[in-house]
Amino acid sequence: MTKINKKIALLLAIPVLMVAAGLGLWLATQAAVKTHQSASNELAVQQSKLINKKSKVGTILDSKQPNVSAASALLDKLFTLDWTIVSQKEFDAKAKQMTPYVTQDVVKNSLDFKADPDKMITQTGVVMTYGHMDFLPTSASAKAVKGKVIVFVKSHLKDSADATTRFVYNVSYNPKTNLVTQLDRIGTYQLHSDSSVL
Repeated sequence: MTKINKKIALLLAIPVLMVAAGLGLWLATQAAVKTHQSASNELAVQQSKLINKKSKVGTILDSKQPNVSAASALLDKLFTLDWTIVSQKEFDAKAKQMTPYVTQDVVKNSLDFKADPDKMITQTGVVMTYGHMDFLPTSASAKAVKGKVIVFVKSHLKDSADATTRFVYNVSYNPKTNLVTQLDRIGTYQLHSDSSVL
């Protein structure tokens, strides 16, 4: 009789354990979603702080080099659209949003306008946010502003800490048309520091 009671108890316990395991999995998923949402919100706050700082620096630059300032402002808008990606849908839509700021030649040739047939954002679950850029003009005239840009992008993958990637571009801007005429991503920039120097 006790063997039968144990078997009945075991058979009744299995569905209870399955329900408990399902509930635990659901709770873990909800916690991951909340973590992802809070990280996205925090990145948005940091981005707005950077925009406020940039506006102060831009005022000084405007008075001395208006074409360089205009190029910097347009590039900042462009890279904000280019590197603020929280979903595959946003990644797929970014080229259309960036097109008004560049020439058709840039649309055809720049890596930043290429489609993602592999759906890498969906596969990896990474969230990217544009931090800021360092624009290093090499020449400036009434016809063109040319230079290099280092774009700082923060990426976040699930529960891991933020990582910063620095993308390097050769750029060119036409002040008359107010369009970017060159947007060539030439690689990433790695910064190694020696703590003994500090």
